[in-house]
Amino acid sequence: MDDGLRFQLPPERPSLAGRSVFLSTSIPDPERWSGYADPLEITDAVVSLARACLTAGLGVVTAAHPTIAPLLLYVAAELPAEHAARIVIYQSELFDEVLPPATRRLAEEGIGEMVWTPAEPGEEPVPGRWDGSLLRMRQQMLREVEPAAAVFVGGMEGIAEEFALFAEIRPKAPVYPIAAPGGEARRLIERLPDPRLPELLESRVYPTLWSRVLDDLEATPGD
Repeated sequence: MDDGLRFQLPPERPSLAGRSVFLSTSIPDPERWSGYADPLEITDAVVSLARACLTAGLGVVTAAHPTIAPLLLYVAAELPAEHAARIVIYQSELFDEVLPPATRRLAEEGIGEMVWTPAEPGEEPVPGRWDGSLLRMRQQMLREVEPAAAVFVGGMEGIAEEFALFAEIRPKAPVYPIAAPGGEARRLIERLPDPRLPELLESRVYPTLWSRVLDDLEATPGD
């Protein structure tokens, strides 16, 4: 029976179409992270961000963290093809054999795009043995895509490294760390002298928070 209800995507924002946001995020490993971090909050924030960006005409570029990349691709798979194609996931060839099956399957089905970068010789896909390969992947990702902004959610030490690299490569682009899910992103925003939006420090209503972020980004000229 047709009850007249239909799911309506929000309209795209013409000034944002074709631009992309760099998402720096992960769910901290409790064996390697002793600070506060809420995995459910991180997941909610990431899913809400993906939906907000894709339906606004923005792409999302990120590294293929095993707990995050499948989430993004599942969100993209729920949307029409022109939205789903805006997810771009970078990964070092160092992690080819440990890529989550869901990430590989969805990418092979044409949901989003996987971009592989060369591994550094002698490195391994274990903490402390992957630094050169990750740096090479991050540099290639940010220089090729030139994101209009960066969002930081949860994460561990890699978040701080990506924050510093983004500031070096895209010094004029806005950054939006959020505090509520915890992780290294919370420490980042607490150290910022002047966060762009007060909501970044406290909001857990992620659809509203990302709408404010997109409003701010829409008012920021692209370079």
